[in-house]
Amino acid sequence: MGLFMLAACSEDVYDDIDQQNNEMNAPPTFDDDDPGDLGMWGISNLATNYFSPWDLGWNRLAQYRDLQPSYVFSNGDEDDNYSPYRLEVHAWIGLAYFDGTNDGVFNDHFTTNTFTLNLANYPNLFANGEEVGNLVKTTITVPFRPQQGARIEDRVHHLPMPYVLGTSLGTNAMPRYATTPPPYSWPAWAPGFADIGGILTPQEELLLRDYGKVFFYEVDVFEDATNAFVGTYILHPEIQTLPKGPAKNWHEVPNVAGTAHLQGNLPFGSFNLHYYTNNPTNSLPHQSTQYTNGYGDPVACNSYELVFDTAGIIKHQHTISGSVIKTLTMDIWQDAPTFWQRSALHLRVH
Repeated sequence: MGLFMLAACSEDVYDDIDQQNNEMNAPPTFDDDDPGDLGMWGISNLATNYFSPWDLGWNRLAQYRDLQPSYVFSNGDEDDNYSPYRLEVHAWIGLAYFDGTNDGVFNDHFTTNTFTLNLANYPNLFANGEEVGNLVKTTITVPFRPQQGARIEDRVHHLPMPYVLGTSLGTNAMPRYATTPPPYSWPAWAPGFADIGGILTPQEELLLRDYGKVFFYEVDVFEDATNAFVGTYILHPEIQTLPKGPAKNWHEVPNVAGTAHLQGNLPFGSFNLHYYTNNPTNSLPHQSTQYTNGYGDPVACNSYELVFDTAGIIKHQHTISGSVIKTLTMDIWQDAPTFWQRSALHLRVH
């Protein structure tokens, strides 16, 4: 399936997840004023707020195999963070990047790849004539019982998704941990962010595996003991560095007419779209994000990542008011000293 699955009901597994996370140090924040670096005497200064793993230039290079973004889930643990809940997670997925021109052609500025997003091949991702901002809700539930956790990722692709068996798209399956023995091979998460229901076309699945990401989680919460429904929660990572914050290089995505600020329209709201680049005029060369992990080194960010401005509308954190008061949070793990490498989107009950 091109995925890695990690799950169990033991304290050892969560220690394993934390240890792996300490190895998958995360990114600069795309906040030019505070990108994160190594302080004096080797002390790490972590970046502020939005330390995203999605960077168009960085992820497209062959040497970054095994360093693709991870999706981590933690539904409590066996110590002082017991969760009595069962989670049924769906992901809202879409194109992670905007190339700067809303003309129906997606250009990867760091390779020769170009995709004409015609309605025949991309009817869901290229809806309403717009190149970006159109998301699809996955049809297969990603389930978690109390005290279960998982880390799902692909060795070479951005978005862990099933391969289309029986077609040319079904080749080159590259799970992150292909030889991991039981008890870490759990079939419950084998489909990853699956569209077994057939909403996406094969071409859309292929495009998302290389250029997609999870924008939102939609989480149904149940009392595991009684199966009583507790609530549905929509989550999006907090981004304090959008235009009102300290970052200077977030740019509004125009609509196809080139005049209005494009909004992504979803059943739970309509939100403004921004993308990040320090080269907004699309002049050449398109320099990929540069950084070094030495003391005081500058960072030049040109990621082309697409985000929704959901401030004050969609939360990154909710209170679960069931039999036990818990918090449901969607955030991004980071560590030092390599900042954005091996960072992870993290959904957790705590």
